[in-house]
Amino acid sequence: MQAKDQYGSLEPAAFRLHPSIVRWAFTRFYHEFSWTYDAVAAAVSAGQWSSWTLAALPLLDGRVLELGCGTGNLQRALLGRPEHHAVGIDRSRQMLRLARRKSITPLACASAQALPFRSSSFDSLVATFPSEYIIAPATLVEARRVLRPGGQLVVVLGATYRSGTFYRRVVDLLYRLTLQRPVLADQSQALAPASPITTRLAAAGFTVGEQLRPDQAQSADLHIITAILPE
Repeated sequence: MQAKDQYGSLEPAAFRLHPSIVRWAFTRFYHEFSWTYDAVAAAVSAGQWSSWTLAALPLLDGRVLELGCGTGNLQRALLGRPEHHAVGIDRSRQMLRLARRKSITPLACASAQALPFRSSSFDSLVATFPSEYIIAPATLVEARRVLRPGGQLVVVLGATYRSGTFYRRVVDLLYRLTLQRPVLADQSQALAPASPITTRLAAAGFTVGEQLRPDQAQSADLHIITAILPE
């Protein structure tokens, strides 16, 4: 069983029944237990997490702001690209502490819904595997404000394991056992969960595109959203 949240997407039954417990657990994971983040992410992605978070790199131009930079994987990659000037924000001071060990790019403790930057400051905004703050109205207002005309927001929304892989079978089993979202059978279905974000981005005035890209191991497809701010 599933229910729709305030942004129109499906949420696990467990979250609906115990929202305070789930929020508490995720808050602890992103703050006090942030030191476990990279290891947990690597485990659930069959070791592909770092490459998944870098999938947006070919789509980024010029001055780049990362929303929710986490432990800094993408910031470290951007540091080695002289054509980019990168900045990262995150609400978790613990995550930022870990990110500073990986990169010397400017980092700030800030919310995507109240960005501490001037208007038209960035050519690209990027978020990898974000929570649903990414389609909150205040986030989209701020994204429009800090992007230059013609700039774009790139969102690596998620990954879908391909049928027949070991991890796909494990994930499918876990979804069934926990009564979470239905298993995605093919690539056309893999695009379906993005409808709330594409609808919101289009309503906010962005020109929206979607694509699926295979990961480096050819075991999963990455779902990437691009939203261009008209000139």
